[in-house]
Amino acid sequence: MILVAAGTSKADLLWTPAANEIGIDADVPSFFGHIMAPGGSELAPLDAFQLPPDISSVLPDQDWLGDFDIFGADFIPAVDNAFAAPPVDIQPQQHQTQPDSVTEEKVEGHSSHRLNQADHARERHAIFKRSPWLWIPERNSNAFTEHNRIQLDEGHLQSATSPHQPFAETLSIPDRLSQSSRDRILQLIVRTAKSQICITSFPSADCLDLLIKMGIAKKFETDAWIHPFTFKSEDCRPELLTALVAAGCVCFGVSLCTEKGPRSTQIDFELQVKTVSRTGLVLLEIVRVALSRVIEEDNSAGRDIQWLQASMIWLDVAAFCGFKRKMEVAESNLQPLITAMRRYGKFDRVAYSPITPSAADSASQLHETWLQWVEAQSFCRLAHHLFEHDTFMTLTKHRNPLLSYAELSLPLPASRALWLAPSADDWRTVYLGLQSPSHRQAPSLRSILADSGIMRCMIPEVDVQVATSTFLSGVAAQVWEHGKLVSLHANGGDDSDATARLWNQSRHEKLCDVLHASELSTNVATFSTALLRHFLLMTLHVNLDNIMRFAGKCGEAEAQQAYQALVIWLPTKPARLALWHAVQVVRAARDAAPYQLRGCDAFLTWHAVSLMWAYGMLQQNVARRTARSSPVPDSTTLEASAPPSQKRLVFLDGERSAEVDDFLYRNDGIPCMRLLDSSHTVCSLHKAQNVMTIGIEVLERNCPGEGRVGMPQMIKSLCDLMEELGKLR
Repeated sequence: MILVAAGTSKADLLWTPAANEIGIDADVPSFFGHIMAPGGSELAPLDAFQLPPDISSVLPDQDWLGDFDIFGADFIPAVDNAFAAPPVDIQPQQHQTQPDSVTEEKVEGHSSHRLNQADHARERHAIFKRSPWLWIPERNSNAFTEHNRIQLDEGHLQSATSPHQPFAETLSIPDRLSQSSRDRILQLIVRTAKSQICITSFPSADCLDLLIKMGIAKKFETDAWIHPFTFKSEDCRPELLTALVAAGCVCFGVSLCTEKGPRSTQIDFELQVKTVSRTGLVLLEIVRVALSRVIEEDNSAGRDIQWLQASMIWLDVAAFCGFKRKMEVAESNLQPLITAMRRYGKFDRVAYSPITPSAADSASQLHETWLQWVEAQSFCRLAHHLFEHDTFMTLTKHRNPLLSYAELSLPLPASRALWLAPSADDWRTVYLGLQSPSHRQAPSLRSILADSGIMRCMIPEVDVQVATSTFLSGVAAQVWEHGKLVSLHANGGDDSDATARLWNQSRHEKLCDVLHASELSTNVATFSTALLRHFLLMTLHVNLDNIMRFAGKCGEAEAQQAYQALVIWLPTKPARLALWHAVQVVRAARDAAPYQLRGCDAFLTWHAVSLMWAYGMLQQNVARRTARSSPVPDSTTLEASAPPSQKRLVFLDGERSAEVDDFLYRNDGIPCMRLLDSSHTVCSLHKAQNVMTIGIEVLERNCPGEGRVGMPQMIKSLCDLMEELGKLR
C-alpha cells in the first residue's frame, strides 16, 4: 500500500491507464477483468480458484478450541477490577472543508490472485454451493463436539477488565445471586452436557452475579426488555440465569490474554488468548439444548416469559456470532419463538389491557399492580424486540420475514422512565406525572406505519427510542416487500404493464419520503437509527442482489449477467444516490461507540462498503475502455483539459451541501471520502481497492486496542473478506 505525497495533483485521482494497459494480466485474466471484458460470454471459462472470495470462505464452521479450556486461567474476572478499565478515547471525525494538502491512499496493482491448494478447495466450496451461509455438518457433529473439556479452576484465574462499559451510572440491579442459584446453573450445565464435557471446577456466585448483571445491563443499550428491578434470581429458571451469564460473557470481553512476550510466536500468542466471549457461546449451546428439553417435558413452558426471554437471548447472540454452524442453528430456531408468541396472542392488542395505578392504592395493592404491569410490559417489549430481530435477519440473510408488520397491533412499549422506575411508589409517581390530559391510548406499529405523522407527536407515555427503531424496522419490511415486487415485475417480461410500473414508482417515492421525514420526526439520534435509515434509502436505489452477484457470490455467469444490469445503472442518478447513502451508512458506523458494531450493524456496513466497491470497479472499467478508445494525455494535459467540475473533490461523508447536490443531480465532481488518520488522507470512490481499506478501518477502529486475532469473530471475518476483495481487480 502506497500513500501518495501531499503534492499529488488532483488529476491523479482520475486514474487513466496507458493505451496498452488494461490492468489485467495477459497470461491469467482476473475475475472482474474477465466478466467486464467485451464479449465476455465468448471467453474461456475461469477456473474455480480465480473466482472472488465469499463470506463463507472466511467464516469458520465451528468455534473450535480443541482441548483448550474455555473456563481456564483467564475466564473469571476479579469483581473488584471488573469496571476499572479506563474509558476508551475515540476522537470524533472532524468534518471539515477540503484540506489545503490532500493525500490519497493508492493501492498498487495486484497480480492475479493465485491461491494455494487449500484456498482452491475453499473457493470451490463457496462457489459451487452458491450460498454465503451454507453449513455442511460432519457426521456425529453436535453442540458439544467443539469443546470436550471445560475446566473451571478459579484458583488459577487472573483478574481482567472489560473493554465495555455495560453499566449505566444510574442503573443499580438490587438482586444478588445466591449459592443455591449458582448450584442450579451448574446442575443445568452438567445435566444438559452429560458426559460430553468434563467440569472440574466452577466460578463463584459473585463472579456469576457480575456476569448476570452485565447480561441484563447490556440490553439497556437498545430496547431494555428485561426488567432489572423486579429480577430475582431465586425465582428464575436456570435456563434464563445461564443465558444471562452467557450474554454477560459475550459482552464482557472481546479477548483476555496474558501479556505477549517480545519473542512469542503467533501460534503461542493465539494459544494464550482465552476469550470470555467464546465461553458465552458454549453456554448458549447448553441453554439451547436445555430449552428444547424443557419444552418437550412441559409444553406450558412455551407460555412462560422466562423461557421466552432465555430463547431470545441465545438467538440474539448466536445469530451474529460469526460461526456458521451457530448462525444457521439460530436462524432455524427463530420460527418456534415467533410461533409461541403468536399462539399466545402477544402480538395482538387484546392481550394488553390497561394496568394503571391509583393514588388510593395500598402498598400491597400497588406492588401487585406494579408486578402485573412489569410482566405485561416484558411481553410487549419482547414482542417488539422479536420483530426487530426478524427484520434484521431478513436484511442480512436475504430471506423473507417470518413476522408481518401488519400483525403487530399491540401498543408500543411504555417510556423508559416508567420502565426503569426502581419501586412501585416511584412507578406510580412517574405514571401520574406522565399521564396526558387527553388519556390517549399508546399507538401500535400498525398505526404509525399507516400514519407516520404520529411519530411527530408521540405521547410521553411511549418509549420514543423503541418506537423509532420499531418504526424503521416496519419500514424496512415494506422496503423488502417493494424490492420483491420490483424483481417480480422486472422478470415478468411484460413491459406493457403500465399499472405495475406506476405502482412501483409511486411506492418507491412514498417509502423515500417516509424515510426522509423520519429523520426529522423524532428526537432520537443514535448511530444505529441513522445507519439503518440510510441503508434502507440505499437499497431503494440499487438491487443489492446484483451487487453481491457482481462480486462473484454465484460464479462467473451470474457475475456477467449482473454486470450488464449494473452498467446501465452506473451513470444514472439512482446510482449516485445509492452511493451517497452507502457513504452515510459508513459515516454512521464511524460514530458507533467501541464494540457496538458486532451484529446486524456490521453486516449493513459491509453491504454499504460492497456497493461503494462495486461502484469503483465499474468506474475503473469505464476508465479502461476510455483509455483503449482514445489517446491518453499525460497528467498535465489531463488536468488542464478536464472541466473545473471534474477537478473538484466532493466529500460524501459530510453533511448534505450544494457540492453534494451537484454531484447527485448533475454528476459534477469526484466523489471522495476522508480516512480517519491524522494525515488528512482522502480516498477517491472511483478506485475500488481503496474503498475496502475504509471498510476495514471502520470495523477495526470499533475494537480499539485489539489485533485482528482478538476481534469478535464476525468482525474478523468481515475484515478478512474485505481484505481479500480489495486485492481483486
